[in-house]
Amino acid sequence: MPGEFAIRAEGIVRDIRPPATFVVELVNGHQVFARVLSKQREQMPSIKLGDRLNLEVSPADFSNGVVVF
Repeated sequence: MPGEFAIRAEGIVRDIRPPATFVVELVNGHQVFARVLSKQREQMPSIKLGDRLNLEVSPADFSNGVVVF
């Protein structure tokens, strides 16, 4: 929903799934699917297992997030 705030979180990559989708484990142990926006895929560095990522998670759906660079 436009104008809705997002929750910022940090997590560790636990699994890599195509295309540009990752399973990320947050600090509290919760796992979310994180994706990279299509506009940012060109700028995306090579993300590997164990890397730390910053995410924005919607308060309406805690199971999906967007990678923030």
